[in-house]
Amino acid sequence: MKLTIDNYKGVVPYKDCPLCEALLHDLMELNQLLEDKDEAYQKLYIDYELNHTEYSSERTDPCPDYYGMFSLRFEKDPYETVGDYMTIAELDNIMCALINFTEFSLS
Repeated sequence: MKLTIDNYKGVVPYKDCPLCEALLHDLMELNQLLEDKDEAYQKLYIDYELNHTEYSSERTDPCPDYYGMFSLRFEKDPYETVGDYMTIAELDNIMCALINFTEFSLS
């Protein structure tokens, strides 16, 4: 589910809401940086996984369950992720790195 400022409170666990709101604001800042540098086609959004992974009897290894995990996805191609599923703490670190990289590399 695509997270926005309007819908995250009903989806994300209460303890993660303050950090999630800050990350959504950081994401708006990152997307604005990309837009200012004519890189708007690379805009991102935060996705929150609301479904449990279904068990498959054909798999011999354990099925990963990404329920409650976050991912960064491209606005233009939502099936393409940036990295893997992550916790909110990992997402915070990634957002910090992406903003710093974007500020310095697109200057």
